[in-house]
Amino acid sequence: MNNLLYINEETVTKLLNWDSTFKAIEIALECTAKNRAIQSPRTFTKCPKTDSILLTMPGYLDNDAFGALGCKLVTATPNNATLPQPLPTINAHIMLFDDVTGVLKAVIAGTEITKWRTAAASAVATKYLTRGKKLKVLAILGAGNQGHSHALAFSHFFPFEEIRIWNRNKYKAETLVRALNLFANTGKFKCYESNKECVTGADVIVTATFAAQPIVERDWLKPGVHINAIGAGVNHYSELSPDIYNTSDVYVDHAEGAKVELAGLGVKLGEIGGVIAGDLPPPTLNQVTVFQSLGMAVEDCAMARLIYDLYVKQCQKE
Repeated sequence: MNNLLYINEETVTKLLNWDSTFKAIEIALECTAKNRAIQSPRTFTKCPKTDSILLTMPGYLDNDAFGALGCKLVTATPNNATLPQPLPTINAHIMLFDDVTGVLKAVIAGTEITKWRTAAASAVATKYLTRGKKLKVLAILGAGNQGHSHALAFSHFFPFEEIRIWNRNKYKAETLVRALNLFANTGKFKCYESNKECVTGADVIVTATFAAQPIVERDWLKPGVHINAIGAGVNHYSELSPDIYNTSDVYVDHAEGAKVELAGLGVKLGEIGGVIAGDLPPPTLNQVTVFQSLGMAVEDCAMARLIYDLYVKQCQKE
């Protein structure tokens, strides 16, 4: 235990980069489809006297570069936002263990990791489900943390000419658009008045909201559009209308987890890792596709291993 490391959020943020994050998540998704990953459904522990919830996500990933045994712990505490001195409502840490001895090697701040790995998973899915398609317009519904991280990730990986952003609170969308255009020294980020206008004609769509009712309808979509659905409202699939799922090829990160978290969806699901590995054929050019992102423990394991290795390497240089 003398060698136990704590890697804080500031250090994690400095070590993160999109290319290595993409690779780690790509490997995690492929290994999941090839049965080289073990992960249990996440558990929820509700504190009876508060609104606090503790989520636990244990997993093991078998890979030379990104393999790890770990467990992410996440607390969701809505009341933190109303404190006299507000605190984050979501706090996450990843426990990284030695997979041989079981000794805890590091505690790694996981809030930024969660933002980055979620956006990277969408980018990986988009890469494999849009091959051969021209990608000019990206539409993002939701201007929160995930809307922001997806805008950054997708502008890094894809040559979109226009990136549209819509939010129920227009001011929040306008603020994000200004910040993104300033950061990237561009004018391609644009705020849209309505969700329908935002997605009409888009080649790729990201939904990152807590919408309890559908915010995207089937007849708004162009042929061959790809959708990354990552939000969670009443359930994981409340952002899209049922007829979108019924007429699309739907992919998930983890089929076993989907049996629990997408129970009731009632459509055939493919694992995106199968497409990455070449075990599943890619969709046809005019087929609408949906990547229903649930988030996986082994994504966090891969990211914890990545950050741990980068941190140790950095310390050796100093």
